[in-house]
Amino acid sequence: MGTFDLIFAVVLIAATIWAMTWFPDIPGGTEGHHEALTARYEKSDDGAIDDHPSYGDAAVAYVDRIVDRQLTKARGILAFDGLILAFVGLIARATAKLDIATVHMVPVLLLMGLLAGSSAICLFLFRARWGYVADFSTFSREIAATLALTRRRSFWIERTVRLSLLSLAGIVVLVVATVVGH
Repeated sequence: MGTFDLIFAVVLIAATIWAMTWFPDIPGGTEGHHEALTARYEKSDDGAIDDHPSYGDAAVAYVDRIVDRQLTKARGILAFDGLILAFVGLIARATAKLDIATVHMVPVLLLMGLLAGSSAICLFLFRARWGYVADFSTFSREIAATLALTRRRSFWIERTVRLSLLSLAGIVVLVVATVVGH
């Protein structure tokens, strides 16, 4: 492993640690979102969304659409990761004009690990999740539980995007370094 590979590996690992740990959290959690959604769908001044099934159903349907959009994003990230991984496979072949895999084996393996990690997180987001029975006792509780789920999923989707972008940037750097080195 040469100097470039060592520097590349250290920078990539540091960037990955930063990408996985730094996250601008929602100020005040999801409580403000819950209050805003409840107020949006309450049509009366009694302040009890749980007493009006049509209002509660509309609010829950809105939050469920957010969950669906998150799963769509995860599907898109999986497709993007697959394309990047296929490109890495093409440029890392022994018969390729640029022999990146031989010249920079450790960085290529690290980049493939990032892509695998990003894909694994996306696949984990697809798992079926059933809430606790108590979460479905009232519309307010269901909205709160679903908002908490969307917050957790947003947290992980943001990380998969960062890992994928780090992988893409790393591949570009490796290709440029290999071309310049030849």
